[in-house]
Amino acid sequence: MPGGRRRRIGSDVPLVIGAALLFVGWVWLLMRATEPLVTVFAFASDGRPKLYAGIIAALAGLPGLLLTLPRALTPPAPMVVPSARSRSQISARRTSFLRTDALGVATFLLAQVPLPAPWGPVGKAATIANITKSPEIVELSARFANYSLGIFAVGVVAAVIAKVYSHAAALRVLAIILAVGAPVVAWVLVVNAIR
Repeated sequence: MPGGRRRRIGSDVPLVIGAALLFVGWVWLLMRATEPLVTVFAFASDGRPKLYAGIIAALAGLPGLLLTLPRALTPPAPMVVPSARSRSQISARRTSFLRTDALGVATFLLAQVPLPAPWGPVGKAATIANITKSPEIVELSARFANYSLGIFAVGVVAAVIAKVYSHAAALRVLAIILAVGAPVVAWVLVVNAIR
C-alpha cells in the first residue's frame, strides 16, 4: 500500500507542475490580450453596442455552462452499485469534471479580459474607447464588469444543483436554465440601461 501511494504521488507531481505552468502562461497571455480581443469583438459586432453586449454576454456565460452542462447531462449514478474489487475500479466509476471545470475557470479569466475591472476601470476603459470609438460600448463594458461576476456565481450555483440533484431530471433542467438565463438577463439589463 505505501509503495503504491508513493508511486501515485510521484506520478501526480509532474502533472501538477505542468498545470501550474500552464495556468501562469495563460494568465500572462491574457494580460496582453485586451487590445486584440476588444478589436475582434468590435469588428464582429460592427460597432453596434447591442451586438457587442451580446458577444460579451455569451463569453461571460460560457464558464457557467462549462461547469453546469457536463454535470446536468451526466446520467445519475445507479441506486444499486455493484461491488468493486479494488480502489482503482471505484475511482474509475466516479465521473470526473476536472477538465471542463479547468476549462471553465480558464474561460472565466478570458471573459474578464475585454471588461474593465470594477476597482480600476480607467486604463482598460480608455483602451476600449480608443478601439471602438463608442461611449455606449465603454459604458456597457463597465456594467458587464460587475454583471460577469454574478453570471459566474449563478453558473456555480447551477453546477452545484446539477451535481447534488443529479437524480432529479427537473432540477437538472433548472440548472441548465439558470446557466443559460443568467447571461441573457444580464444582456437585457445592460442594453436597457444604456438607452
